[in-house]
Amino acid sequence: MSLFDHISLVEDTRSHINQRHNLVDVLFLILSAVASGQDGWAEIQQFGELKLEWLRKFRPFANGIPRRHTIARILQAVGPENLQLCLFSWINDIRTASAKPIIAIDGKTLKCASKLGCNTLHSVGAFDINNGLALYQEMASGKGKEIETVQSLITMLNINKALITLDALHAQRATLEAIVARKGDYVVQVKSNQRTLFQAVKAQYDVAFQDDSQLAQFACSEKGHGRTEQRITFQIPSKLSPKLQEKWPSVKTLIAVERHRKIGNKTSIETSFYLSSHDMDPEYIATAVRGHWRIENSLHWVLDVVYREDACRVHEQRTAESLAIVRRMALNLAKLEITQKRSMKSKLHRSLLSDEYRELMIFADVKSI
Repeated sequence: MSLFDHISLVEDTRSHINQRHNLVDVLFLILSAVASGQDGWAEIQQFGELKLEWLRKFRPFANGIPRRHTIARILQAVGPENLQLCLFSWINDIRTASAKPIIAIDGKTLKCASKLGCNTLHSVGAFDINNGLALYQEMASGKGKEIETVQSLITMLNINKALITLDALHAQRATLEAIVARKGDYVVQVKSNQRTLFQAVKAQYDVAFQDDSQLAQFACSEKGHGRTEQRITFQIPSKLSPKLQEKWPSVKTLIAVERHRKIGNKTSIETSFYLSSHDMDPEYIATAVRGHWRIENSLHWVLDVVYREDACRVHEQRTAESLAIVRRMALNLAKLEITQKRSMKSKLHRSLLSDEYRELMIFADVKSI
């Protein structure tokens, strides 16, 4: 199915008298504008007016480009739930499947929208580390609701044979069991705020480190920005007490990651601990633990710096959520476009200036109607 096939599945909830502008036309306009770095209603309207001839190569736009307030009302009427299912199903259709996909799940607050609106807008997203694609997002009513939102998101994803990485907030039995029930595996950090569990994991490693020559481990090093870092990932079978094993039944292995950092003449060693339902494979686990932070660097940072998500002043909750979904689709399109070895910011700027490049980036698999 093409992009238009998926957009056409979005339910139009407007009354017939308010359907002067075709819904697919408007959604196509918004996605094209955001993929070219435009993020406000006035900017989207201006983009449409200046690029109307190009837009009409793909859609009729029989009544021209709607005014900015009309664009906002149409997106508000669509609703983020409907839009999300259609657009994310499209990106999953065209993404390259990995033999062992690693999916990072993490939350992000939409700062300016939260400041201007009456609610805290907090998105929880799933990020395909292998392909650099945003797979899904769900909104939480504040960071305090992130745990429940992650559990809901897991039920929406196809995580069969995938490895899910999570931060310590999600070392929750219900979350981990939901992942295993859907045929996935997990790696989740455990911190000292879960004192009994943390001490049990640390105690096992205190014994194991007495002779680390027998430990399954994988080491790698990096140099850059005046810093040298060596990371050693250890993995051992879980031998939790019967009481803890009953509480955490899916835990198979325990992981420790030692980070040896040298900055100038200063050296530091930091150890983090993790739980996993995955079998012994320290190299793969090391990739997953290291890759988890790509959701910050390759998704959240790009959304804030390149797509200016935190600066966007659209604060009505439904439209802010829907625009967040469109931004992630635009980011995916830019990631999937590999003919130009350019930064994300450069790709957006080129898309704004060049109709040919925008067509390549967005519509390579879409045939003109």
